[in-house]
Amino acid sequence: MKIFIVTSCLRNGGAERVAATLANGFSDRGHSVFVLTNTHEKIMYSLDSKIKLQNFVGKYNNRILKWGYAIYALRKYIKEYNPDVIIGIMELCSFMARVATIGLKVPVIATEHNSFERPNGASFSWMEKFSKFSLNKIYKHVTVLTKADIDCIGNRLKNVTVMPNPLYLPLEEKNTIKKEKIILAAGRIDAWYYKGFDLLLRAWGNLAKEYPTWKLQIAGDFNNKDSMAVLNKIVSENEISSQVEFLGFRENLLENYKKSSIFVLSSRYEGFGLVLIEAMSQGCACIACDYKGRQREIIRNEMEGMLCSTNNVEEITLALKKLLDDDEYRISLQQNAIKRAKFYSVSNIILLWEKYIESIIL
Repeated sequence: MKIFIVTSCLRNGGAERVAATLANGFSDRGHSVFVLTNTHEKIMYSLDSKIKLQNFVGKYNNRILKWGYAIYALRKYIKEYNPDVIIGIMELCSFMARVATIGLKVPVIATEHNSFERPNGASFSWMEKFSKFSLNKIYKHVTVLTKADIDCIGNRLKNVTVMPNPLYLPLEEKNTIKKEKIILAAGRIDAWYYKGFDLLLRAWGNLAKEYPTWKLQIAGDFNNKDSMAVLNKIVSENEISSQVEFLGFRENLLENYKKSSIFVLSSRYEGFGLVLIEAMSQGCACIACDYKGRQREIIRNEMEGMLCSTNNVEEITLALKKLLDDDEYRISLQQNAIKRAKFYSVSNIILLWEKYIESIIL
Protein backbone atom coordinates (compact mmCIF):
# COMPACT_ATOMS: atom_id res chain seq x y z
CA MET A 1 0.00 0.00 0.00
CA LYS A 2 0.98 3.63 -0.50
CA ILE A 3 0.45 5.44 2.79
CA PHE A 4 0.60 9.18 3.55
CA ILE A 5 1.19 10.19 7.18
CA VAL A 6 0.57 13.89 7.82
CA THR A 7 2.02 15.43 10.97
CA SER A 8 2.70 19.08 11.81
CA CYS A 9 6.28 18.32 12.91
CA LEU A 10 8.65 15.61 14.12
CA ARG A 11 9.93 17.43 17.21
CA ASN A 12 9.51 16.30 20.79
CA GLY A 13 5.97 15.15 21.42
CA GLY A 14 4.01 11.97 21.99
CA ALA A 15 1.83 12.19 18.88
CA GLU A 16 4.85 13.07 16.74
CA ARG A 17 6.72 10.04 18.06
CA VAL A 18 3.70 7.89 17.20
CA ALA A 19 3.78 9.30 13.64
CA ALA A 20 7.44 8.32 13.24
CA THR A 21 6.90 4.89 14.81
CA LEU A 22 3.96 4.14 12.50
CA ALA A 23 5.90 5.32 9.46
CA ASN A 24 8.85 3.06 10.30
CA GLY A 25 6.54 0.15 11.09
CA PHE A 26 4.69 0.42 7.77
CA SER A 27 7.99 0.76 5.92
CA ASP A 28 9.37 -2.38 7.60
CA ARG A 29 6.31 -4.24 6.31
CA GLY A 30 7.14 -3.24 2.76
CA HIS A 31 4.64 -0.42 2.28
CA SER A 32 5.47 2.76 0.39
CA VAL A 33 5.39 5.46 3.07
CA PHE A 34 5.38 9.24 2.69
CA VAL A 35 5.69 11.48 5.75
CA LEU A 36 4.44 15.00 5.09
CA THR A 37 5.57 17.42 7.76
CA ASN A 38 7.31 20.71 8.47
CA THR A 39 10.92 20.09 7.44
CA HIS A 40 11.87 23.68 8.34
CA GLU A 41 11.87 22.60 12.00
CA LYS A 42 14.36 20.21 13.56
CA ILE A 43 13.43 16.56 13.12
CA MET A 44 13.98 14.69 16.38
CA TYR A 45 12.74 11.23 15.41
CA SER A 46 14.62 9.08 12.91
CA LEU A 47 12.89 7.64 9.86
CA ASP A 48 13.74 4.61 7.74
CA SER A 49 15.79 5.54 4.67
CA LYS A 50 13.06 4.14 2.40
CA ILE A 51 10.49 6.63 3.73
CA LYS A 52 9.93 9.67 1.53
CA LEU A 53 9.96 12.89 3.57
CA GLN A 54 8.03 15.81 2.07
CA ASN A 55 7.58 19.36 3.34
CA PHE A 56 4.09 20.81 3.11
CA VAL A 57 4.38 23.87 5.38
CA GLY A 58 5.34 27.25 3.96
CA LYS A 59 7.51 29.88 5.67
CA TYR A 60 4.73 32.34 6.44
CA ASN A 61 4.14 34.29 9.64
CA ASN A 62 0.49 34.77 8.73
CA ARG A 63 -1.45 31.67 9.84
CA ILE A 64 -4.00 31.90 7.04
CA LEU A 65 -1.24 31.97 4.44
CA LYS A 66 0.75 29.28 6.25
CA TRP A 67 -2.05 26.74 6.48
CA GLY A 68 -3.58 27.76 3.17
CA TYR A 69 -0.30 26.89 1.49
CA ALA A 70 -0.17 23.63 3.48
CA ILE A 71 -3.54 22.51 2.11
CA TYR A 72 -2.46 23.50 -1.43
CA ALA A 73 0.81 21.53 -1.06
CA LEU A 74 -0.98 18.49 0.38
CA ARG A 75 -3.45 18.41 -2.51
CA LYS A 76 -0.58 18.71 -4.98
CA TYR A 77 1.24 15.71 -3.45
CA ILE A 78 -1.98 13.68 -3.25
CA LYS A 79 -2.67 14.22 -6.95
CA GLU A 80 0.95 13.46 -7.84
CA TYR A 81 1.41 10.25 -5.84
CA ASN A 82 -2.20 9.00 -5.45
CA PRO A 83 -1.93 7.35 -2.01
CA ASP A 84 -4.23 4.53 -0.94
CA VAL A 85 -4.89 6.19 2.41
CA ILE A 86 -3.95 9.29 4.41
CA ILE A 87 -3.42 9.16 8.18
CA GLY A 88 -3.78 12.55 9.87
CA ILE A 89 -1.95 12.95 13.17
CA MET A 90 -3.95 15.20 15.53
CA GLU A 91 -6.82 17.52 14.69
CA LEU A 92 -5.15 20.17 12.51
CA CYS A 93 -3.42 17.74 10.15
CA SER A 94 -6.50 15.56 9.87
CA PHE A 95 -8.58 18.61 8.95
CA MET A 96 -6.10 19.85 6.36
CA ALA A 97 -5.90 16.39 4.80
CA ARG A 98 -9.70 16.21 4.62
CA VAL A 99 -9.95 19.61 2.90
CA ALA A 100 -7.09 18.70 0.54
CA THR A 101 -8.94 15.55 -0.58
CA ILE A 102 -12.28 17.21 -1.43
CA GLY A 103 -13.38 15.72 -4.75
CA LEU A 104 -10.65 13.07 -4.62
CA LYS A 105 -11.32 9.42 -3.82
CA VAL A 106 -8.65 9.08 -1.14
CA PRO A 107 -9.78 8.06 2.36
CA VAL A 108 -8.58 10.10 5.33
CA ILE A 109 -8.20 8.57 8.80
CA ALA A 110 -8.35 11.13 11.61
CA THR A 111 -6.38 9.97 14.65
CA GLU A 112 -7.24 11.21 18.14
CA HIS A 113 -4.40 11.14 20.67
CA ASN A 114 -6.24 12.52 23.71
CA SER A 115 -9.23 11.20 25.60
CA PHE A 116 -12.80 12.36 25.03
CA GLU A 117 -13.39 13.31 28.64
CA ARG A 118 -11.58 15.33 31.27
CA PRO A 119 -11.81 15.63 35.06
CA ASN A 120 -13.46 18.57 36.79
CA GLY A 121 -11.33 21.69 36.52
CA ALA A 122 -9.79 20.62 33.21
CA SER A 123 -12.79 20.83 30.92
CA PHE A 124 -12.42 21.16 27.16
CA SER A 125 -12.21 24.60 25.61
CA TRP A 126 -14.99 25.35 23.13
CA MET A 127 -12.50 24.75 20.30
CA GLU A 128 -11.46 21.36 21.68
CA LYS A 129 -15.10 20.36 22.19
CA PHE A 130 -15.97 21.50 18.65
CA SER A 131 -13.01 19.58 17.22
CA LYS A 132 -13.77 16.34 19.01
CA PHE A 133 -17.54 16.17 18.82
CA SER A 134 -18.42 18.26 15.74
CA LEU A 135 -15.43 18.48 13.42
CA ASN A 136 -14.83 14.74 13.63
CA LYS A 137 -18.21 14.23 11.94
CA ILE A 138 -16.65 15.27 8.62
CA TYR A 139 -14.49 12.12 8.62
CA LYS A 140 -15.65 8.67 7.65
CA HIS A 141 -12.87 7.11 9.71
CA VAL A 142 -11.67 8.13 13.20
CA THR A 143 -9.38 6.26 15.58
CA VAL A 144 -9.31 6.67 19.36
CA LEU A 145 -6.95 5.19 21.94
CA THR A 146 -9.32 3.29 24.24
CA LYS A 147 -12.66 1.51 24.47
CA ALA A 148 -13.51 3.97 27.24
CA ASP A 149 -13.43 6.76 24.64
CA ILE A 150 -15.91 4.91 22.44
CA ASP A 151 -18.21 4.52 25.45
CA CYS A 152 -17.85 8.25 26.15
CA ILE A 153 -18.59 9.19 22.52
CA GLY A 154 -21.74 7.09 22.42
CA ASN A 155 -23.76 7.76 19.27
CA ARG A 156 -22.31 11.22 18.68
CA LEU A 157 -19.78 9.89 16.16
CA LYS A 158 -19.87 6.95 13.76
CA ASN A 159 -17.09 4.80 12.27
CA VAL A 160 -14.85 5.11 15.34
CA THR A 161 -12.20 2.41 15.89
CA VAL A 162 -9.88 1.75 18.83
CA MET A 163 -6.24 1.89 17.76
CA PRO A 164 -3.73 1.93 20.64
CA ASN A 165 -0.45 3.76 20.34
CA PRO A 166 2.47 1.52 19.37
CA LEU A 167 5.39 0.87 21.69
CA TYR A 168 8.53 2.34 20.16
CA LEU A 169 10.97 0.71 22.60
CA PRO A 170 12.43 -2.77 22.02
CA LEU A 171 10.95 -5.35 24.36
CA GLU A 172 13.13 -6.61 27.20
CA GLU A 173 13.37 -10.34 26.44
CA LYS A 174 15.73 -11.50 29.19
CA ASN A 175 14.37 -13.99 31.71
CA THR A 176 16.56 -12.65 34.51
CA ILE A 177 15.97 -8.95 35.05
CA LYS A 178 18.58 -7.15 37.12
CA LYS A 179 16.87 -4.29 38.87
CA GLU A 180 17.95 -1.60 41.30
CA LYS A 181 16.00 -0.28 44.26
CA ILE A 182 14.43 2.52 42.23
CA ILE A 183 10.82 3.67 41.96
CA LEU A 184 10.37 5.63 38.73
CA ALA A 185 7.79 8.14 37.51
CA ALA A 186 7.85 10.27 34.35
CA GLY A 187 6.03 13.27 32.92
CA ARG A 188 6.21 17.03 32.49
CA ILE A 189 6.89 18.70 35.83
CA ASP A 190 4.79 21.71 34.75
CA ALA A 191 1.83 19.32 34.63
CA TRP A 192 2.57 18.05 38.14
CA TYR A 193 -1.04 18.34 39.30
CA TYR A 194 -2.51 16.24 36.49
CA LYS A 195 0.44 13.85 36.67
CA GLY A 196 -0.23 13.46 40.39
CA PHE A 197 3.40 13.92 41.38
CA ASP A 198 2.27 15.56 44.61
CA LEU A 199 0.28 12.43 45.45
CA LEU A 200 3.23 10.17 44.69
CA LEU A 201 5.63 12.25 46.79
CA ARG A 202 3.24 12.20 49.74
CA ALA A 203 2.76 8.45 49.38
CA TRP A 204 6.54 7.99 49.31
CA GLY A 205 6.79 10.29 52.31
CA ASN A 206 4.64 7.78 54.20
CA LEU A 207 7.09 4.97 53.42
CA ALA A 208 10.58 6.26 52.70
CA LYS A 209 11.99 5.98 56.24
CA GLU A 210 10.84 2.36 56.37
CA TYR A 211 12.79 1.58 53.16
CA PRO A 212 16.01 3.63 53.43
CA THR A 213 17.80 1.80 50.59
CA TRP A 214 15.09 2.69 48.03
CA LYS A 215 14.89 5.90 46.00
CA LEU A 216 12.12 7.63 44.04
CA GLN A 217 13.16 9.19 40.72
CA ILE A 218 10.95 11.52 38.68
CA ALA A 219 11.96 12.22 35.07
CA GLY A 220 10.54 15.27 33.31
CA ASP A 221 11.34 18.72 32.00
CA PHE A 222 9.92 21.98 33.32
CA ASN A 223 9.74 25.59 32.15
CA ASN A 224 8.04 27.05 35.21
CA LYS A 225 10.23 27.24 38.32
CA ASP A 226 7.10 27.52 40.46
CA SER A 227 6.17 23.94 39.49
CA MET A 228 9.47 22.64 40.75
CA ALA A 229 9.12 24.75 43.90
CA VAL A 230 5.77 23.12 44.74
CA LEU A 231 7.23 19.63 44.52
CA ASN A 232 10.41 20.56 46.39
CA LYS A 233 8.26 21.92 49.20
CA ILE A 234 6.48 18.56 49.53
CA VAL A 235 9.86 16.79 49.55
CA SER A 236 11.07 19.10 52.31
CA GLU A 237 7.88 18.77 54.38
CA ASN A 238 8.16 14.97 54.26
CA GLU A 239 11.93 15.00 54.93
CA ILE A 240 12.67 12.70 51.98
CA SER A 241 15.22 14.77 50.04
CA SER A 242 17.87 12.02 50.33
CA GLN A 243 15.47 9.51 48.74
CA VAL A 244 14.02 11.62 45.92
CA GLU A 245 15.78 12.60 42.71
CA PHE A 246 14.42 14.82 39.94
CA LEU A 247 16.13 13.67 36.75
CA GLY A 248 15.07 16.52 34.47
CA PHE A 249 14.45 15.99 30.75
CA ARG A 250 15.41 12.60 29.34
CA GLU A 251 15.25 12.19 25.58
CA ASN A 252 15.17 8.43 26.04
CA LEU A 253 14.09 6.72 29.26
CA LEU A 254 15.12 3.22 28.17
CA GLU A 255 18.01 2.86 30.62
CA ASN A 256 15.91 4.33 33.44
CA TYR A 257 13.15 1.79 32.81
CA LYS A 258 15.69 -1.04 32.71
CA LYS A 259 17.17 -0.08 36.11
CA SER A 260 13.88 0.62 37.89
CA SER A 261 12.09 -2.07 39.86
CA ILE A 262 8.79 -0.18 40.12
CA PHE A 263 7.05 2.38 37.92
CA VAL A 264 4.17 4.54 39.14
CA LEU A 265 1.63 6.33 36.95
CA SER A 266 0.05 8.59 39.57
CA SER A 267 -1.97 10.79 37.19
CA ARG A 268 -5.27 12.32 38.21
CA TYR A 269 -6.09 12.26 34.50
CA GLU A 270 -4.46 10.23 31.74
CA GLY A 271 -5.93 9.64 28.29
CA PHE A 272 -3.88 6.52 27.62
CA GLY A 273 -0.51 6.35 29.34
CA LEU A 274 2.13 5.27 26.81
CA VAL A 275 4.81 5.65 29.52
CA LEU A 276 3.03 2.87 31.42
CA ILE A 277 3.45 0.48 28.48
CA GLU A 278 7.05 1.62 28.00
CA ALA A 279 7.81 0.79 31.64
CA MET A 280 6.06 -2.58 31.39
CA SER A 281 8.07 -3.44 28.28
CA GLN A 282 11.29 -3.10 30.27
CA GLY A 283 10.15 -5.27 33.16
CA CYS A 284 8.96 -2.70 35.69
CA ALA A 285 6.35 -3.77 38.21
CA CYS A 286 3.71 -1.10 37.61
CA ILE A 287 1.22 0.81 39.72
CA ALA A 288 -1.27 2.95 37.80
CA CYS A 289 -4.06 5.27 38.87
CA ASP A 290 -6.99 4.27 36.66
CA TYR A 291 -8.81 7.18 35.02
CA LYS A 292 -12.33 5.96 34.18
CA GLY A 293 -11.21 2.55 32.96
CA ARG A 294 -8.47 3.67 30.57
CA GLN A 295 -5.49 2.21 32.42
CA ARG A 296 -7.54 -0.90 33.21
CA GLU A 297 -7.42 -1.65 29.48
CA ILE A 298 -3.63 -1.93 29.81
CA ILE A 299 -3.37 -3.56 33.25
CA ARG A 300 -6.22 -6.07 33.01
CA ASN A 301 -5.68 -7.94 36.27
CA GLU A 302 -3.54 -8.05 39.41
CA MET A 303 -1.02 -10.36 37.74
CA GLU A 304 -0.13 -7.65 35.22
CA GLY A 305 0.11 -4.72 37.63
CA MET A 306 -1.66 -2.84 40.41
CA LEU A 307 -4.43 -0.29 39.91
CA CYS A 308 -5.39 2.54 42.27
CA SER A 309 -8.17 5.08 42.31
CA THR A 310 -7.22 8.53 41.06
CA ASN A 311 -6.35 11.26 43.57
CA ASN A 312 -5.79 8.76 46.40
CA VAL A 313 -2.55 8.94 48.40
CA GLU A 314 -3.56 6.07 50.68
CA GLU A 315 -4.08 3.61 47.82
CA ILE A 316 -0.76 4.55 46.20
CA THR A 317 0.95 4.11 49.59
CA LEU A 318 -0.57 0.64 50.08
CA ALA A 319 0.31 -0.46 46.54
CA LEU A 320 3.90 0.70 46.94
CA LYS A 321 4.20 -1.05 50.31
CA LYS A 322 2.89 -4.29 48.80
CA LEU A 323 5.54 -4.24 46.07
CA LEU A 324 8.33 -3.22 48.43
CA ASP A 325 7.48 -5.97 50.94
CA ASP A 326 6.62 -8.84 48.59
CA ASP A 327 9.69 -9.61 46.46
CA GLU A 328 8.08 -12.66 44.85
CA TYR A 329 4.99 -10.73 43.75
CA ARG A 330 7.08 -7.80 42.50
CA ILE A 331 9.25 -10.10 40.37
CA SER A 332 6.22 -11.90 38.94
CA LEU A 333 4.71 -8.55 37.94
CA GLN A 334 7.98 -7.58 36.24
CA GLN A 335 7.93 -10.74 34.14
CA ASN A 336 4.21 -10.57 33.32
CA ALA A 337 4.49 -6.89 32.39
CA ILE A 338 6.84 -7.77 29.53
CA LYS A 339 4.39 -10.39 28.24
CA ARG A 340 1.52 -7.90 28.35
CA ALA A 341 3.54 -5.17 26.60
CA LYS A 342 4.02 -7.43 23.57
CA PHE A 343 0.45 -6.63 22.51
CA TYR A 344 1.54 -3.01 21.97
CA SER A 345 4.68 -3.89 19.99
CA VAL A 346 5.10 -2.05 16.69
CA SER A 347 4.76 -5.29 14.72
CA ASN A 348 1.42 -6.14 16.34
CA ILE A 349 -0.06 -2.63 16.15
CA ILE A 350 0.95 -2.37 12.47
CA LEU A 351 -0.93 -5.62 11.78
CA LEU A 352 -4.03 -4.05 13.38
CA TRP A 353 -3.54 -0.95 11.21
CA GLU A 354 -3.17 -3.05 8.06
CA LYS A 355 -6.43 -4.89 8.72
CA TYR A 356 -8.16 -1.59 9.44
CA ILE A 357 -6.89 0.12 6.28
CA GLU A 358 -7.71 -2.91 4.13
CA SER A 359 -11.30 -2.85 5.43
CA ILE A 360 -11.52 0.77 4.26
CA ILE A 361 -9.95 0.59 0.81
CA LEU A 362 -11.14 -2.84 -0.36
